[in-house]
Amino acid sequence: MKQFFFLLLVASMAFVACKKETGPRPVAENFLNAMRARDYQEAGKYGTPETVKLLKQFEKIEQLNGRGEETEPAGEISIISEDIKGKSATVYFTEKGNPVEQQISLVKVEENGGTAWKVALKKEEIKLMQE
Repeated sequence: MKQFFFLLLVASMAFVACKKETGPRPVAENFLNAMRARDYQEAGKYGTPETVKLLKQFEKIEQLNGRGEETEPAGEISIISEDIKGKSATVYFTEKGNPVEQQISLVKVEENGGTAWKVALKKEEIKLMQE
């Protein structure tokens, strides 16, 4: 009987250890790293439909201005903190070489029978990212 409980405990611990992190912090980090690499397709996977539309516009503007692959990626991203309030969250971060603390907004949405955090970009956040 003790062996059964031990195996159950080990199996439970393994399940918890392998569980995918679903908070706003990893979503924001993945989104920001994709943006840093100018991979708008990848960034769109972490955004709301409205954010995807903004990313497409941003990509077109960048192409028209002749900015693209030849531009160096932005500095490395460091997540400072997250502030979760119900179904919305704000993640605070800095970029290497830029001491200004920036923020990005996320919302919790229904997706594939569950919930997921998605980046909900605001126009002000895009301006900060461009600078």
